[in-house]
Amino acid sequence: MARAALLLGVENTAAECIVRAARRLDVRVHAATHRDLYERCRPQIRGELGGVVFTDFRSADQAVDQLAEYCARQGIEAVAVSGAQFSPLAAALAVRLGAPGHSVSLAPASRHKWQMAQALQRGGVPSARTVALVSFEAAEQRLAAAGLDYPVVVKPVENTGSVGVTVMDGPGELRPAVRRALNHSSDPTYGLAYDTVALAQEYLEGPEYSMVSVLHSGNCTHSVLTRKYTTEGREREETGYTVPHGLDERTAARAAGTVLRGLRALGLRDGIAHTDLKLTPDGPVLIEIDAGPPDGAVLQAIQHATGIDLAEAYVQAVLGEQPAARPVRPGAAALRFINTSAHGTFRGLTGLVLNPHLAAARSYVDPGELVGGAAATHTRVGHVIVTADAPAEADRRAEAVMTLVDCDVEA
Repeated sequence: MARAALLLGVENTAAECIVRAARRLDVRVHAATHRDLYERCRPQIRGELGGVVFTDFRSADQAVDQLAEYCARQGIEAVAVSGAQFSPLAAALAVRLGAPGHSVSLAPASRHKWQMAQALQRGGVPSARTVALVSFEAAEQRLAAAGLDYPVVVKPVENTGSVGVTVMDGPGELRPAVRRALNHSSDPTYGLAYDTVALAQEYLEGPEYSMVSVLHSGNCTHSVLTRKYTTEGREREETGYTVPHGLDERTAARAAGTVLRGLRALGLRDGIAHTDLKLTPDGPVLIEIDAGPPDGAVLQAIQHATGIDLAEAYVQAVLGEQPAARPVRPGAAALRFINTSAHGTFRGLTGLVLNPHLAAARSYVDPGELVGGAAATHTRVGHVIVTADAPAEADRRAEAVMTLVDCDVEA
C-alpha cells in the first residue's frame, strides 16, 4: 500500500511544491482545508490529491479529533503543513497518530512570536530583544522600561510574512503602528484566531539572511543559507532571495550554529523550518523562526542553485525517513518577486523575454483580477528566477531581467 500524508492547507505555492514532491516519492497526499478555499485551488493541484477533508481550523481541538479519525480511515501516517500557522495543530495531530512531529508542549511558541522570543531568550540564543504590547496607550512607556531605542520594529504577535509590520524611526507614529498590529486578530485565509498582542522588537543592523533547515528525529540539516532582500522605509516588503549566501565559511558556520540553537529552543524535531536572521557587528542574531516551508518560489530557487529538492526532503522527514537535504551541485540562483503598488484591474505582465538564464517566471494573478486593497501597500503578482555560476552574477542577471518587467494594472 502506498504511503500517505496529510497536508494542512493547500492554497499556497509551497503546498503545490509539496504535493508534487510527494507524488514523485509515490506518497499520496490528502489535503485538509476549507471547502470554499478548495474550490478556488488550481485544478492541476486538486487532480494530484489522494483525497480531501474539509475541517474548521478555527477550533483546534475539534479539528484534531476530526482529522485523526480521517487519517485512521485513510491509512495516513504523516502530517505536513503548508505554513507555520498550522504548526501547533500539526504537532498535536502527529502525537495522536504516533507520527513524527515537533514538541507539543513547545509548539505554541512556533507560531506565537512573544512565546518564541521568550523561548529563545531562555535558551540563551542570540535574538532580537522584544517587548509585548497589549495597548497603544502604554507603548512608549514599555519601550522605555525595556531600554529599547529607535528604530524599532512593530509587528503582530501572530502573522504571516510582512503583514502588519512597521519599522519606526521615532515615537511620532508609534501609536498608530501598534494599533495596526493589534488589529490583526485572525488569519485572513483560514480564520485562525490570533492573540491580540503587538510586539516591539529592536531593529537589527546588518544584512538579512534566511536559512532553510530540514529536521529528522531532532537531527538537523541546514540545506542552504540565502541572502534576503527587502524594500526600505517603514513598511518592508520582500523583494527576493539569492542562493547561495556569498559568505565565508566561518561566518556561515556561525550562522548555522545560532540557527540550530534556535530550532532546539523551540522543540523542532521532524519537518522543515526557515529562520530569518541578521549578521550584526556582534555576530548572527535571530529575528524569528517559521516552523514550516518557505514560499514555493524560494524552494524552487534553492533547487535551481543546489539541486536540493527541499519539498521532497520535507515529505521524507515527516514520514520518519532520512531526508536528502544536502547540495548536490555548486551553482547560484536569484529569485526576484514582482510587486506592484497599483490598485485596480490586473492586465498582465510585460517585458518577460526569452533568456538562457531565466529558469522560471510566473504570474500569480490572472488578467481581469483585482489587485491591491485598502490595507495593501504592495501586491505580489509574480516572480522570476535566474541562474548563474556565482551569486554576484545571479544578482546582475536578475536586475537585468527585472528592469524589463512591467506590471500592467488598470485603475
